[in-house]
Amino acid sequence: MLTESITVHATYKDIRLPSEHLRALLFDNEAEEGVVHGCELALHELLVNLVDHAYEGDESMFITVNLACNKNTIMIETQDTGKPAEIDLTKVAMPDPAELAEEGYGLPLIQLLMDDVKYNDDSGRNIWKMVKYF
Repeated sequence: MLTESITVHATYKDIRLPSEHLRALLFDNEAEEGVVHGCELALHELLVNLVDHAYEGDESMFITVNLACNKNTIMIETQDTGKPAEIDLTKVAMPDPAELAEEGYGLPLIQLLMDDVKYNDDSGRNIWKMVKYF
């Protein structure tokens, strides 16, 4: 299993780097283009949520992204020390289209794209784990 760990500042610019590593790792493991794009989008949505909500735009903070991949599975884990997520992943749903919501699509989209999504607040450290089988 190939693994990588990338730590970046919690900025919109820097969170692009883990996505580039994810893309290369998936292509090295012969994942189909659709899987690659879906995983990239899920990671991007999660990282944007961390910048916006966990760190509330504090660019001095860090996010670590751990990637582990083999020929049929990618595991993506993020770690941060921002505000804990107060969310029940079993109750996440897309916003009502009739309400034309501008927010609230990120986590439902992540759950749609990935096969498993988990969150844990471990003594001040937020850990998100996402898995995709291909």
